[in-house]
Amino acid sequence: MMTFSKKLIAGCLCASMLFSITACSEGGSDTDANSSNGSSSAAQTSATENTTAIATTDPDANASTDQEVKDMDVSTYTPSGEAGVVKYLGYYDITVDQKGEQQVKIFESDTYGGDIQWISASFGDGYFDKLATLIAADDSPDLLTFEPQAFPYGVSKNMYEPLDDMLDMDDPLWAEMRDLIKSYEYQGKHYYFPHRIVTWYALEYNRKTIADAGLEDPYDLYRAGNWTWDTWRQLMIDFCNQSEDHIGFYATDATINAFVSTTGVVVVDYLPGGGAQNNLHHADVTRAVEYLAEMGRSGLLYPESHPHGDWVSPQVFATTSDKILFLGLEPEWTYIAATENIQNATGVENDIFDTISDFAFVPYPRDPDADAYYQGSSCFGYMIPKGAKNVEGSIEFIMCNRLYETDEAIQAQIRKDHVDPEKVTYTAGKYLGMQKWQMKWDPEVYDLWREMCDPNNFEFVYEDLYGFGTDMQGFIGQSIIDCTFGSESWTQVCEEVSPLVQAKVDELGV
Repeated sequence: MMTFSKKLIAGCLCASMLFSITACSEGGSDTDANSSNGSSSAAQTSATENTTAIATTDPDANASTDQEVKDMDVSTYTPSGEAGVVKYLGYYDITVDQKGEQQVKIFESDTYGGDIQWISASFGDGYFDKLATLIAADDSPDLLTFEPQAFPYGVSKNMYEPLDDMLDMDDPLWAEMRDLIKSYEYQGKHYYFPHRIVTWYALEYNRKTIADAGLEDPYDLYRAGNWTWDTWRQLMIDFCNQSEDHIGFYATDATINAFVSTTGVVVVDYLPGGGAQNNLHHADVTRAVEYLAEMGRSGLLYPESHPHGDWVSPQVFATTSDKILFLGLEPEWTYIAATENIQNATGVENDIFDTISDFAFVPYPRDPDADAYYQGSSCFGYMIPKGAKNVEGSIEFIMCNRLYETDEAIQAQIRKDHVDPEKVTYTAGKYLGMQKWQMKWDPEVYDLWREMCDPNNFEFVYEDLYGFGTDMQGFIGQSIIDCTFGSESWTQVCEEVSPLVQAKVDELGV
């Protein structure tokens, strides 16, 4: 499952990826890292999209507005109009989450006749514990978002329903996703039909900081074909040389894995026939980790003294991006959350409207020794748990989301909603009649975000480490951090960690 370089449709809706309870915009991403430097907590989240509605200090932010529901073409799939109640288990509410609210509204229209009911769950291991408890009590939910730990870990524990008898990967609607669906095969069955390709991590930065430091904009380097490990490192050297307070890159175990992926090799690779390939000793993995370790020894990485706290969230980055040159997190979430922290921090009365922020992002730099431009990537979609009572309704919701992703008119409107949003007014609550703050994207940033999900531009690799449970995530993540910020070589670390990796694979019997 490491390399997925088949040509998917360029129009697959780009979104986000990885870890924590995140903020997303409609048609956008689904994940990021709730991590802390020097620990493996980041790895305990999803290596794909996980999101919540944008955090805000305004308790009335989710009041109804006059935003219209988008019209969607259903000519290639006819909904029943009787989808019924679908119980969704998750640690965020997809009915108010900005990346999924429109799809839910369409599903709850007369066309589908559905109703999404959210069952709250905690994040991380607690999520899977609650799911297991509900399944054992014959009280299963009907739907869940895909979490990396679901495959192969959750599937091997018989926690999900195979979808082969209900969805046809050979249907033209799924054509661009077919090879990806096949990569999630377990013992001859397919449990996950992702409807969207998403970004994993990117490098966020502040354009004003770049300009003030007299550095070349990473976006320009990328467009010129000169965005490599070495030009990235040189920017950090030039920035850090200007002040002792300057930091080149905030790195966690998970963001380091994203850097490793640019070699075209992942740390742990699930094999379609079963089992996993341990690449800890691979020469390219070693080269990437030691490259970052040297940057750490040179003082370019976020120091262990944590001058801005253990966890540099997008909100923290919003106010410290004059000191931290690059933040390696999920791009859409970070771009929105950092901008919101500046423009929408204290409620509607003080909102800043129709202003493009200074924040931006670029993909991880190209490995100059690799044979292609590799990027860590992921996908987003839903799974059906074992024992679900409304399987048919869940299938209709999955199809609704796939139709939404492939509807050209909707995707064109989504771009307009991002770069030139129309005014939306509150129709209820304490802000009745007032304008609701909306993110106004820089068109260049938006188009790059979509480009970063297009396999015509990159060779995508998928890190399977996060699918083997938090134990493996923990000891590998901590080992990566220990090597990057410590004195041990990666070769020494691997001698200690490799037997633990193999033991975990053997334990799962995958």
